[in-house]
Amino acid sequence: MSFPISARLQDSKTESLKTQHEYLNLLRLRHLQWMTSTDDPDFEEIHQDIAGLIEQITDRYRQLFSARR
Repeated sequence: MSFPISARLQDSKTESLKTQHEYLNLLRLRHLQWMTSTDDPDFEEIHQDIAGLIEQITDRYRQLFSARR
């Protein structure tokens, strides 16, 4: 038997997801900043790759937020 999730628990989950999304976006921006401040092309590429991966994750968060409405 399945019980509906209470509104309070749902609100808490949504707030947690939003906080995670914000943190990931800040992390992505930090990697973009580090990417432009390095003289080593290998490190630049690594920061760019990480920023790209984080962007993919935050896009999925946005899809999750849209689906929850």
